[in-house]
Order: sequence, then C-alpha cells, then structure tokens
Amino acid sequence: MATTTSSSSEEAPNTKKNKKERLGWIEWLRGWFYLVYEMLFQRIMASHLHNPMPLPPVNDLTCIVTGSTSGIGLEIARQLAQSGAHVVMAVRNTKAAQELIQKWQVDSEGLSIPLNVEVMQVDLLSLDSVTRFAEAWNARSAPLHVLINNAGIFSIGEPQKFSKDGYEQHLQVNHLAPALLSILLLPSLIRGSPSRIVNVNSIMHHVGFVDTEDMNVTSGKGIF
Repeated sequence: MATTTSSSSEEAPNTKKNKKERLGWIEWLRGWFYLVYEMLFQRIMASHLHNPMPLPPVNDLTCIVTGSTSGIGLEIARQLAQSGAHVVMAVRNTKAAQELIQKWQVDSEGLSIPLNVEVMQVDLLSLDSVTRFAEAWNARSAPLHVLINNAGIFSIGEPQKFSKDGYEQHLQVNHLAPALLSILLLPSLIRGSPSRIVNVNSIMHHVGFVDTEDMNVTSGKGIF
C-alpha cells in the first residue's frame, strides 16, 4: 500500500506539468494565429475608417495620457487637444512634451479652439513616482473623465532589467504601474463619472501567458 501511494504521488506532479506544457503550446500557437491574422487583415478591416478619424468637440473632457511624447500616445494627445479637451501629458521627459505643445500651438493657429494642454512628470519604472503623480492630481479635487494608459516598453535582445521596486521592467511599466495609477486616480475618475479607463496594448499579448509563480520571468522557462 505504501509503495502504491508513493507511485501515485510521484506521477501526479508530472501529469500536471505535462498538461500545463501542452496548454502552453496550444495558447502559444493560437496567439501567433491571431497575430498573423491581424497583420494580414487589419488594413482591409479598417479600410472604411478615416485616417485620422475626426473627433467631435470634447471641450468638457479632461484626459490624462501616459507616454504621450511619441507614437500612439502622441497622436492621441494631439488630436484630443485639437478637439478641445484638457489634456494632461503624463511623461518622463517633460522637456520633449513642452516642445511638442509649442509645435501643436503653431500648427493649430487656424483653429477656433485654443489648446489646453499641460505636462506632469511620471516615471512608470518607479511606483513612488506613480504615487506622487496621483496624489498631486487628486489634490486638485478636479474631475477626470478619461485615463489613457498608453505608456509601454518592449525591449528585444537586451539583458533583462529590473526596476528599483524589484520588478521586471516590462511587468512593471506595462502592467503593474498602469494598474496602480488607475486605482489611485479612482477618486478623480468618480468625480468625472461617467468616466473611462483606456488601456492601450498589443495583439502580442495573445502569445504566451502569465506564470503567476514566475512573475519576474527569472526561471528561464520562457512562456511555460
């Protein structure tokens, strides 16, 4: 009896591990299918949309956009500002943001709506910085209508890096810091109700899955 029990207890972990690995491969292949599908067909599926899409006047909205000095975040902030929104550029490089605002003001001289854009510094690689940003904004007791978590990083071929908070940098910047920011800004978002939190991400999230036992991705097991 003792031998049989021992054998069963040894087989169970291996069976569970093999099932997890099979599931991992299925999810990985499914993710790449979604990725290829989007790359091949997204232009066709979005061909009927205007580029850039015209926005209605949004004069009464206050929007915080993280990572708004480049890429998608830059265009989001610019178009919202030119449509009348009060835009808060939440960025690491405040000098670059100020230079962009000056350029937008020149480009928008013909518009009847003056730009209402300001810059506040936040570094998502520091949870203390996120907390300070949220405290500074909430101290205004002003409504927040839209929080756009756009900032993100994606490093390929570089040594793995960790924040001073002890988290792998992709995990912190792309997930933990935006989640913390969203929670801390809830008082302002409630004042602006009905408000929205918009998380900008990539179709690449379909490839692989999170291992809750290895959140910092230090085991070397990859996606499994």
